[in-house]
Amino acid sequence: MNFILQKEITASLLNRGFAIPTKAQAALAENLSGGALAHGEKRAIKIILGGEIFDATLTSINFDRQKNPNHSDIWQIVYSANNPIARKFAAIFARSIAANFKPADSEREYFILNTTDTKNIFSVEPIGAVGSLDEVFVENLLEIPNLTDANAALVEKFQLEKIRRLNREIGDYLKREYNFCCQICGINVGKIYGVNVAECHHIDYFTRSLNNDAENLLIICPNHHRLIHAANPTFEREEKIFRYPNGVEEKLVLNC
Repeated sequence: MNFILQKEITASLLNRGFAIPTKAQAALAENLSGGALAHGEKRAIKIILGGEIFDATLTSINFDRQKNPNHSDIWQIVYSANNPIARKFAAIFARSIAANFKPADSEREYFILNTTDTKNIFSVEPIGAVGSLDEVFVENLLEIPNLTDANAALVEKFQLEKIRRLNREIGDYLKREYNFCCQICGINVGKIYGVNVAECHHIDYFTRSLNNDAENLLIICPNHHRLIHAANPTFEREEKIFRYPNGVEEKLVLNC
């Protein structure tokens, strides 16, 4: 699963679909049979939303290129107001599309569009406001080109739309440095099965800190990752130790 875009919920979502920003088209095209759309082309796709699969159409708008030679292609995922996917969006985001609803920033709702493991099928993840993104979900979006991620930030686009940008390379580098072992328990839990399942954890949660540099990452096993997010212990950087609310303490056994 790879991140494509995040969009705020508006009433237009219910009657005509939504646009794919130019910068997101390449990521979407990687999950299309036949690659990117030609100018004016339409292609059938499927959207997974709320555990159901819906039909939709990915369209490259057929504007006059002679009159607009410098205009980038415009892609849209379109469907009619009667399409079941529109009704599903309406059910999930009833508050946001209600007449005269003017949300405060903390009340805005969004969805994230992701690729799937199958060509031409995409998934939609409903979320609350940007600040309420699930930390574990965000950590799964890692894709970073160097050991200091200057691109880790909130990016304003199309007025109210906000997305978080981060990459995977820093985490992959650290996993290799620790031989895919958990820094807390020291175990490579996938080794006996012939797989590597180490995960990255942000010490200061990325959804609050926007810090995706190596100094803010730990490599841990899936069990410890889930426990940390469930119990929310305090991490003492100088001592390299997690202190849990019930009094349990765990010190890092691996720390380069």
